[in-house]
Amino acid sequence: MYYAKDVAEELKSSVQLIVFGAGLVSYEVVSCLLEAPYKLHIDFIMVSCKEGNPDRMLGIPVIDLEFAPNVVDKDAAIVVATMGKHLSLICDNLHQRGYFHIIPFTFESDLWSLVQGDYYREFCLSRQKKFLTLEEELHLAEDGGKEKSGSINSESSINRVNRISEHDSQDVKSKSVHIYTARCHADRKLKEDLSRYSWEIPIQAGAALTEQRICKICDNQGENISHKNKQYCELTALYWIWKNDYSDYAGLCHYRRHFELDAIILGKLACSGIDVVLTLPILNFPSVGKVYSHDHVGYDWKVMMEAIRVFEPDYVETANTLQDGNFYYGYNMFIARKWILDNYCAWLFPILQYCEEHCGSRTDGYQERYIGFLAERLMGIYFLHNEAAYKIVHVRKHFVD
Repeated sequence: MYYAKDVAEELKSSVQLIVFGAGLVSYEVVSCLLEAPYKLHIDFIMVSCKEGNPDRMLGIPVIDLEFAPNVVDKDAAIVVATMGKHLSLICDNLHQRGYFHIIPFTFESDLWSLVQGDYYREFCLSRQKKFLTLEEELHLAEDGGKEKSGSINSESSINRVNRISEHDSQDVKSKSVHIYTARCHADRKLKEDLSRYSWEIPIQAGAALTEQRICKICDNQGENISHKNKQYCELTALYWIWKNDYSDYAGLCHYRRHFELDAIILGKLACSGIDVVLTLPILNFPSVGKVYSHDHVGYDWKVMMEAIRVFEPDYVETANTLQDGNFYYGYNMFIARKWILDNYCAWLFPILQYCEEHCGSRTDGYQERYIGFLAERLMGIYFLHNEAAYKIVHVRKHFVD
């Protein structure tokens, strides 16, 4: 199962392939497209202006918009590899110059996520490492495929969950699968119809920091760390789930980032041998550690690695592997058997507490969220370390504009 097969064929069949952008996102896109399963020839890297940009990126010539008409065909496929906030202006500039075959690979886009997913699948296969998808595993279960010992995946249970109505979230909840959506009183309004995610359970994160109430469930109820939301982001909701939810499976997503699931799939998950569901990983070049230091405060990463040595020395080798590698799991999104989620949280939060105590606060509002950023990488460390113990599958995620 390859997620981005159609766009891969489109890129391969284009008269020319151009990547627009010479920043970090572009570097990652180019690195991905040059390797398996794509192995594409990229003719040029295009930028708005050559000033401040290299002459070549990964051996590919960098040209600007003024020079482009001399060497770029009007029918060339142009992959825009930037942050999403720049997409509209770039497309306008390209349209003005007669380029209309534009394919957005912005950092938070469904398409770029799928392309990365195929790259990671190929990476795993080349190393004789399993890459399991939720869809494929549930299909195997329906066909009577062998599941992990101790599963309750009988023919009768599969037939039963097949009868779950797509929108019957109450039936899913009765099977004890609770997927929470972290929301905040400051969330921006969304134009997209998200009714297909009606099975999600909204939880207000950072409820202790405001009197506004937008959800029935708030992360300041029961045992909680809601007051730390500015640093911990959606992790205050995760902490609440750890301490206050008693379902068989529990998970967390975000009001702008959702699992591509439905109630039927969740019902089947509850009757499967699957232990953990992770989203498609995020690709970082030249490495996860270096990109973190580029985008955030490098000192925080050093403190995190120190905390692992102090609290979980058995994980140091795995932490180094992730730091020097090219993949991590983003957004603190995952679904797991509740006992696994509990074990993960018991592992995670002492490390984060150490980081908080040694890194202090940030004046910059974005970098103040460093605890949440570190946790994204820690999640990868934890599940990479335990991948032999758990049956881990992958699922697509949807970014809401």
